[in-house]
Amino acid sequence: MVLATLLALPAAAQAQNQDAASSALIARIVAAYGGAATIERINGIAAQGNIVAPLRGGQGVYLRWTQRPRQLRVETRFPQSAETRILAGEQVWRGGAQVLPASGQARLAVIYQYKQLDLPYGLLTQQYRVRHAGTETVDAQPTEVLELEDAEGPPMRVHVDAASARIVRVAGRFSHGAASTELAIGFADFREVDGMPMPFLIRNYAGGRQVSEMHIDSYRANPALPAELFAPPAATPPGQVGAPSPLRQS
Repeated sequence: MVLATLLALPAAAQAQNQDAASSALIARIVAAYGGAATIERINGIAAQGNIVAPLRGGQGVYLRWTQRPRQLRVETRFPQSAETRILAGEQVWRGGAQVLPASGQARLAVIYQYKQLDLPYGLLTQQYRVRHAGTETVDAQPTEVLELEDAEGPPMRVHVDAASARIVRVAGRFSHGAASTELAIGFADFREVDGMPMPFLIRNYAGGRQVSEMHIDSYRANPALPAELFAPPAATPPGQVGAPSPLRQS
């Protein structure tokens, strides 16, 4: 088990990635998400719901699949437009009518999206250098703050509800030359799914402004996902694989 491995690490090795306050908070996060065994066991998620994004055309359909290691597909469909994002290891594709390879900040944004969604596992397995950054209030909730870094980026600030130890906000900073932009996500309305709390309300922010809101109707843990779901678009035209409900895949 990963937890047993972590407990066996010398204190000096753990200190390279975490301070004492961070380690204590991460232990609470792991417990809040069902414990190490549950976090390890749930290695794939299918979600479906609706998205409200005024700048994208109002209300649409939201579909998302994640699977370890490092696979993500997100489809958003509006009456007049659609977007597909695919992460398969180190490769990223994204777009609307044409889904093309992504590079630079566009690529990193999709990787960041995956990291947000898999943070309990990332913290459990010490994938980041972590520093406890004190306390802040988010939407009237007292939170503890963790600052996360890895070699890939972006640097992240993670807000953890002080009472429940659930992750309620993640913010990453993206640099564009001398300028930078913060992309953030907020998690709320947690309900248990197969032993793990899942957020049924998700809000996205850019530069401090809310740009979209997702209401999840259903989650499914560890669905049997076809390999082509995360394949290059040449083998998987946008919308083709995602058309059936992800919750009805065998």
